[in-house]
Amino acid sequence: PPRTIEPPNSGRICETASAMPLTLAEVRWFLLENGVEADKIDATWSKGRAALEDLAGTAGCSLRDEGAVRAAHVAALAKKEEEKRAATEASLTPLTEEERARFRLAFDHFDADGSGALDHAEFRKAMIDSGMMPLRSEVTGLFQEADVDGSGTVNFDEYCHFIQVYRAKQS
Repeated sequence: PPRTIEPPNSGRICETASAMPLTLAEVRWFLLENGVEADKIDATWSKGRAALEDLAGTAGCSLRDEGAVRAAHVAALAKKEEEKRAATEASLTPLTEEERARFRLAFDHFDADGSGALDHAEFRKAMIDSGMMPLRSEVTGLFQEADVDGSGTVNFDEYCHFIQVYRAKQS
């Protein structure tokens, strides 16, 4: 589990009620984003909650609202992930006719029921047979990523796009 902000004998970092204390990563990110130097954060960490809040105050921010700190961190992570996705998309080159023909043969092979789309089981088999070897727990997320239109199946164009993105991520 992630380390939480509970310095020795100081209790939680914030006074507001929350299901889970802020993690070290969340507090560190928040303070860095607000201009606090990493060495100051490291030096203050062992001094407890009040010292971390004082440090935040010197940067004109506060750690008291855990929800706001966590929401800002989640938003920043989502923005970073979107930028990464956009960069991957921008790096993709259109498939050649030969590549599309190869992908079509593979797709049709994996489309066991001939429906013109891959269901979850067919998609999993396609990934394994193609050498991708995802963990069982990863398949559902990858399937949802591939199923761009949310139909519950992966059509040929979605399959081609997914393979391109997957390969780009691996390189």
